[in-house]
Amino acid sequence: MLFDVQPKTSIDELFGRRAEYLSFLDAIEKRRNFFIITGPRRIGKTSFLYASLNELEKEYGIPYAVIDARAATSLNSKYPQRVIAERLYKAIIRKGFVGGVISKIKGLKIGGIEIETQDKNPDIIDVLSAINEGNELAIIAFDEAQYLRFSNEDLTKLFAWVLDSLHNIVLVFTGSQVGVLDNFLRLDEGNAPLFGRYEVRIPLPRFNPSESLEFLKRGFEEYGIETNERDLLPVVKVLDGVPGWLVHYGAHRVDGLPHDEAIEKVLEKAMTYVQTEFQELDKLSPRYRVVMRAIAKLSEGKGYARWERIKSLAEEELGDEIDEKSMRNYLSKLVDYGFLETIGYGKYRIPDPVMYRVFRRI
Repeated sequence: MLFDVQPKTSIDELFGRRAEYLSFLDAIEKRRNFFIITGPRRIGKTSFLYASLNELEKEYGIPYAVIDARAATSLNSKYPQRVIAERLYKAIIRKGFVGGVISKIKGLKIGGIEIETQDKNPDIIDVLSAINEGNELAIIAFDEAQYLRFSNEDLTKLFAWVLDSLHNIVLVFTGSQVGVLDNFLRLDEGNAPLFGRYEVRIPLPRFNPSESLEFLKRGFEEYGIETNERDLLPVVKVLDGVPGWLVHYGAHRVDGLPHDEAIEKVLEKAMTYVQTEFQELDKLSPRYRVVMRAIAKLSEGKGYARWERIKSLAEEELGDEIDEKSMRNYLSKLVDYGFLETIGYGKYRIPDPVMYRVFRRI
């Protein structure tokens, strides 16, 4: 069901991502082994990941394991290796990655953290090697991989070894904080472990207005609800092709709320979401919120704000001057975290229309 608020797990449930899935499949068939799936918040990266991997497993027999990097770091921020090891081991056992080979593995060890299961404790290298030897192809994915940067060890060294040495393992990374993810992987740094590796990027764009309209129509049809296309146009304009918000709007309408209340519920959800997502930046400086509020205010009617006006309005709210270097750092980090986009020299916009409305309120 399109308005199911849980992540989709089947290609048949996934709307508007057929081309991206075929690109993924084509690259897999070409034996590419390093993928980066990106897109703004609420765009459906997790749904795309699980739906695609389930399809590859069902149709081509390719086993997979997904590590939720956010969960791994929230459970153990300094040693996510422990959580990664546990999740990977459980996935291996559950899916039977390597048949008889996995039965010989008695435990895991990653980054010095041992997971006791029987008597022997081979490290993660042994486990990954066993997966590589026991399969023609296997996929290990890290959802919201930018959170792995909090590890006390540089996990990109492990990833580089896998890509160079284990040719039957495919690594997939997803991230909504695209700049932060790139900073973690450091693909363009000459002395970084992953420098020079060939990666396949699969960006997930917003739906265009026609796709958003079709998504809403089909979603309501699944519940036997007739809709007028013209009545849905305001929703398309407000939610601007972000699947996650379209799903929540549709779910609220199906549950009986009228249009205005459904939109308000989406904004309330977004408010909570922003508070959670923005915590990391809040810890660095309260000025990030001030900058976002300034951009939201200045963007009204134009859709973007200019650098000099942002600086001026932020200084006005703070009652204090912001030096140019600090201002550029604030804007750059907000872009890295996916809260802003640049649309030309000195021009910035909030890419998510719901996020824009949230920052007009807070």
